[in-house]
Amino acid sequence: MKSIVFSLFLISSILTFSQTFHSLDGNENPLDGTNLIYRLGVQGFNYSPVYILNVNTGVETKIIDAYYNSYPGSETAKAILDFEFFPSSEDFVNCGFMIYPDNHSYIARNDTIVYGGMSGFNRIDISKQNPLKVFAFAGGPLTRSFDGGYTYPEDSIGLITNFDAISLADFDDNVLFGIDYDGQLAKNAVVVDTSKFFFDQYTKFLYDVNQFHIYRVNKTYGGYALSVSNNKGEAYTWTKAYESNDPLFITIDSLQSGTIYLADGRRIYKSTNNGFTFYNYKDLISNIIGLYKKPGSDILYASTQYAIFEITPDSITIIKSLPTSPDVFQWFPLAVGNRWVFSSYWKYYNPSGTPSYQFAGTKYMDVVTDTIIEGKQYFILENDLLNQFVFEQRMFLRVDSISGRIFRYWETLSNEFLFHDLNAELGDTVYYPLYPEQPYYYLWNEHENIFLNEMRMIREYFEYAPCGCYHWLIKGLGLGTAVFDEFGGAEDNLKGVVLNGVVYGDTSFVVSVEDEKGTIPTEFKLYQNYPNPFNPVTKIKYTIPTSPLNPSPYQGEGQRERLVTLKVYDILGNEVATLVNEEKPAGNYDLTWNAASFPSGVYFYQLRADDFVQTRKMVLLK
Repeated sequence: MKSIVFSLFLISSILTFSQTFHSLDGNENPLDGTNLIYRLGVQGFNYSPVYILNVNTGVETKIIDAYYNSYPGSETAKAILDFEFFPSSEDFVNCGFMIYPDNHSYIARNDTIVYGGMSGFNRIDISKQNPLKVFAFAGGPLTRSFDGGYTYPEDSIGLITNFDAISLADFDDNVLFGIDYDGQLAKNAVVVDTSKFFFDQYTKFLYDVNQFHIYRVNKTYGGYALSVSNNKGEAYTWTKAYESNDPLFITIDSLQSGTIYLADGRRIYKSTNNGFTFYNYKDLISNIIGLYKKPGSDILYASTQYAIFEITPDSITIIKSLPTSPDVFQWFPLAVGNRWVFSSYWKYYNPSGTPSYQFAGTKYMDVVTDTIIEGKQYFILENDLLNQFVFEQRMFLRVDSISGRIFRYWETLSNEFLFHDLNAELGDTVYYPLYPEQPYYYLWNEHENIFLNEMRMIREYFEYAPCGCYHWLIKGLGLGTAVFDEFGGAEDNLKGVVLNGVVYGDTSFVVSVEDEKGTIPTEFKLYQNYPNPFNPVTKIKYTIPTSPLNPSPYQGEGQRERLVTLKVYDILGNEVATLVNEEKPAGNYDLTWNAASFPSGVYFYQLRADDFVQTRKMVLLK
């Protein structure tokens, strides 16, 4: 078992999180079986204590303490940068640094510090040939113990020029792998792989039981890579086997040559030929942060931020989960009586390609009541035609207080499906219940910005639809923005909200301000329907301009009525609906088409008035 992390000694700031898992590893003990080892805490990777969980008994024990405390003018900290267990033993060594009262590094046996100084120890390893030999790395210099990590005399191995050791080879404790000053992999200071190598907390070396294959994960240009050597890490034996934009996690079966598991995001892949080909093994509900393979069995353990899973070829079982912080429910606060009020705008593009917006009134979204379906409580959420691809007009939503997820009950499917994971991480995807293999939307960005006069966290979700559709969740407010854009469309922006009786922002309801503006259209225009795709209701807006020709004797100059038709056609060109067929004066118009009686498919709607004809496409998706 090997866990490696790199950290600068200079601390500028520490972010505080909800209590989560930050890593997962494991070992086998002859006395009590499988032990899972993980970092669990609220202050990030280095400053979270290390715990051990015995799978057989369920007993969890904190084995290494870590913390960060900030006071006015001072701070105290203990960071764990690396730890390693002795084979078939409950004993271990670890290293890191402390601030109390000054900044210094340490080496510890179990959780008792046995050596300290300013050398900056950030990696530690145990010889597989002689477990009494412990290697502590601090950049170039090495410090060794010859009595199992109790004492560290001045070592005969001094500074190795142009080489920063990272890992002690399992097959020979005279072989060290690391990085030279040009960021290339080196074996005993000799470059063996020229691909760029950045060292961070996700760097990992694993050694196959066949004593030849080496598996290495490290950050490189553009993301992370798994590289494999088929001959003890020698030059010209390394092959890049897998690449990803995101951190990778690997584990091997220490008793079975060639078997390797790799986690990328929520997906676990398996290889039985030393990592040269992989196949999809299992998918979890959230991004994975660590793996451990129980040797000589078909059991794999995987951890996300909030749960640890035991995985076999036929099952996935949660064996430990963390309570969800109440803080996450601020992303979408649901309670009867909550109301969201939006300023709605029609969006269209000028010939230059720049967008223009026209105020279209105010829309709302309400939690109108709650109900019981199949023994579970659901909130009934209704809205005035917001982004209907995701936020349909009427939905049944259930909050799972344990997992931090919101589920939607689909009446057409008589079952509930994930609507939003409030513990979501960047890249997490929700799939469309009607077509389970089709992505629905995913979390593509998270940032801070001012919303309703306060700095708030914002999550942006891109929607998989034939349009530029997306929505935002605002922490502390809920839905903040819903956008439909297909060469024009609509945008709804939160202007006020009532949560548990407390008003934030402006919740006044304005039907339209077009009369206040006094705007009179000067050209024909047919806007893109919104939402699109839709099910089964959509809105269509169009404008009829003024004309100085042949004014009606009953109207003023320029207000002549025109015969206007707006019809809907199916994909074969058959007329299926007439929405408008009458004379209309100049003005801005919008109407609602309910296609409940029509099948899913592509439709076209066409506006005709005088010599003007314009057609647009829309998609009914049930």
